[in-house]
Order: sequence, then C-alpha cells, then structure tokens
Amino acid sequence: MLIPVLIFFACFVGGVMSAARWLPDMAPGPVGGLAFFAVVGLFSAALSMAGLHAYSIINELTNPPPGLGSKAELLAGGLRNILFDAGTLMAFAGIVFLLAPMADDEANAPQHTG
Repeated sequence: MLIPVLIFFACFVGGVMSAARWLPDMAPGPVGGLAFFAVVGLFSAALSMAGLHAYSIINELTNPPPGLGSKAELLAGGLRNILFDAGTLMAFAGIVFLLAPMADDEANAPQHTG
C-alpha cells in the first residue's frame, strides 16, 4: 500500500517542479497568484493520476484478475482511464491558464524613439 502513495507524491512533486519552472509569468497580485497555484496544482494532480493509473495497469498485467479478459483489453481500458482522468485535469489546467491574466511585457518591449 506504500507504493501507490510514493508514486503519487513523486509524480506530484515532479509536476510542481516542472510547472513552476516552465510556466510563463502571470500577472502579479492575488488573481495571478491564485491562477498560478491552480494551474500548478491541476497539472500536478494530472501527472499523479497518470502515475497511479500506470501503476494499476502494470499491477493488473503482472497479476491478471480472473475473468476480466485478455491483457490487451486490460491495457486498452487502463489507457482509456489515463486519458479520461488525467486529460480532464490537464484540460482544466489549460483553461485556467488561458483565462489567467498574463504579466505585462512592457519592460521587455523595445522602445521606439523618434
């Protein structure tokens, strides 16, 4: 029972680190900060769900339950579950990211003189 918990936390930490590193800057203030934490949390939850489903697929393929069908059906059902669960969370993360206010790039914009 400890292995799924470790997989969840490893995927969650990996998701937090990767999203926090590569996510573009959002607007400063409470709305931008809340959107940032929502996007990072949803992305990390999506990776955690994918990791747990992958563990479940591997566990079912190595110890197939009786009467559930062939290994190909178990793999197809597991992949469908990964895409449905993790894809939904990833879509919510994308929606929040697209609706979030972005940081102004006026400081980095070239100045026109003349």
